[in-house]
Amino acid sequence: MTDHKQLIQSLLPICEQASQAIMAVYENDDFSIQHKQDDSPVTAADMAAHKVIKQGLDALTPSIPQLSEEDASIPFDKRKQWDSFWCIDPLDGTKEFIQRNDEFTINIALIKDHRPILGIIYVPVTKTAYWGSSDLGAWKQVNHNPAAQIRSRPLTQELIIAASRRHGQEANEDLLKSIQHHFNKVKNRGIGSSLKMCLIAEGIADFYPRLFPTSEWDTAAAQAIVEAAGGRLVDAKNLYPLTYNQKESLLNPYFYVCGDPQFPLEEIALSR
Repeated sequence: MTDHKQLIQSLLPICEQASQAIMAVYENDDFSIQHKQDDSPVTAADMAAHKVIKQGLDALTPSIPQLSEEDASIPFDKRKQWDSFWCIDPLDGTKEFIQRNDEFTINIALIKDHRPILGIIYVPVTKTAYWGSSDLGAWKQVNHNPAAQIRSRPLTQELIIAASRRHGQEANEDLLKSIQHHFNKVKNRGIGSSLKMCLIAEGIADFYPRLFPTSEWDTAAAQAIVEAAGGRLVDAKNLYPLTYNQKESLLNPYFYVCGDPQFPLEEIALSR
């Protein structure tokens, strides 16, 4: 299935059903928290959303394989044969979920030839959907209201950083020293999960440096949306767009997200 508009219209109800499964756990006292081998938490909500999304995508696109955070044990020898696949984080921001701060999302991306060509991010608490594709541009819809097209914003004298609540503030400050002279004011806006990248796609923030480990399902949907909105999501070392499913490890390199393609990333790269 290659009609992106039709795909999005089919993905929205899948996200809504997964959201309902997540919220049923969120409104309970017992999250059934367990820990994976890397000590990251997983809850009953992660698994419930995973099940809904897997079943939905199996019905929608039975010929397209799926790579989900909650089913990531597929060997690379098998994965490397895929020319297209779904890259899924059923609940991005599990720590935010556990802290009950509402900043968690569902992330689904379609990868083709190692690049994300379509992505959708759904926010269960606010029933907000962001989506973007190489064909459609980038869009935002809140609680079934008419969708509005979104664009990243050009740089101004005020730089707004989309900052992680948990990682890397000190590293970010060192990073910004090399480009401080471009701006009169720098503000930080802390927010969890892939919502940081959504802020850039909709023109609320300018820059998100990520110098802390992430996995491919953390970025794939957001990259599709950011790029469709006019921005960039690039490897911090070589400034090339991130690619997917090209190695055994599913960890991303460190990366930068910027709304304006003219953002002075080269100056930052030279200073490191």
